Amino acid sequence: MMNFRGDVQSRRMPFSFLPTSVIISVNLHKRIMKLHTMVTALVSGGNRGLGYGIVRRLANEFPSSPIATSSADKLTIYLGSRDVSKGEDAKTSITSELAKDVQERVSIEVRQLDATSHESISKLGAELESGVDILINNAGIALDGFDASVAKQTVATNYYALQDVIKNIKVKDGGRIVNIASLTGVLKGFGDNVRERFVNAKTIADSDALMQEFQDVVADGSWKDKGWKGAAYATSKSGVIAYTRALAKQYQQEGKKVDVVSCCPGYVNTDMTKGKGYKTLDQGAETPVLLALGKLDAKPGEFWSEKKSVDWENS
Repeated sequence: MMNFRGDVQSRRMPFSFLPTSVIISVNLHKRIMKLHTMVTALVSGGNRGLGYGIVRRLANEFPSSPIATSSADKLTIYLGSRDVSKGEDAKTSITSELAKDVQERVSIEVRQLDATSHESISKLGAELESGVDILINNAGIALDGFDASVAKQTVATNYYALQDVIKNIKVKDGGRIVNIASLTGVLKGFGDNVRERFVNAKTIADSDALMQEFQDVVADGSWKDKGWKGAAYATSKSGVIAYTRALAKQYQQEGKKVDVVSCCPGYVNTDMTKGKGYKTLDQGAETPVLLALGKLDAKPGEFWSEKKSVDWENS
């Protein structure tokens, strides 16, 4: 991942010999230093649950983070919320919890964002035409039951809607995309054939094909015989991890200077977990915010949990 401070200069390596990840880091470092004003971040589903925790932790950690290279640097967080009034309530609540010195460096602005609506996504993309530095795709669902309808709705929201956001909301060169996935999405539990196809999914088309097949086999009732899990949420997150890996590879091939990773926040106490999670919102936000703001050596497309990389294929 990106290294922001002066460690590159101290080695005095020729720029042409620097690793790509370091070159990306230098570019973002220089851009932020040149602007010397504002870093921007968008968090989908930021008005409640984990998203609320991520917005709050981003605000609290930014002033001391590696990307805040000067005391004059500031952060604007766009809090994405389907219901603007609920977003404003969340903004008021979070702001009231921030120390005065943090409030002087960080501002929160509510933006209407329904991650399941292409119209809503496109409209926000137009509003944020110049792009953001950090995009955290947090919005998602976990439905009760398991049937064709549940599989279709879950994949549509957790997988395809996430892609729609990335396609339509620009992330600036040197920026970061953090996709919220889950440890339930590791490949343990799939049949050998399905598991192998996830491992070998090199392109977005490959991961799309897997998600479509999952919906098809649930619909015709053959999912168990064909080696699929009987869990829509977990399988959709396997798709998110596969997609993130494929997107990172595509960005590298295109020369696009945006880091993209996925992560599991852990079992957080939210409405989604029906209050059964053992982590607080702040604890759940720790790894996503670390990946968004921290000075790390994460490789493009990696899957992280508990502040470290996870072997998705063999866990």
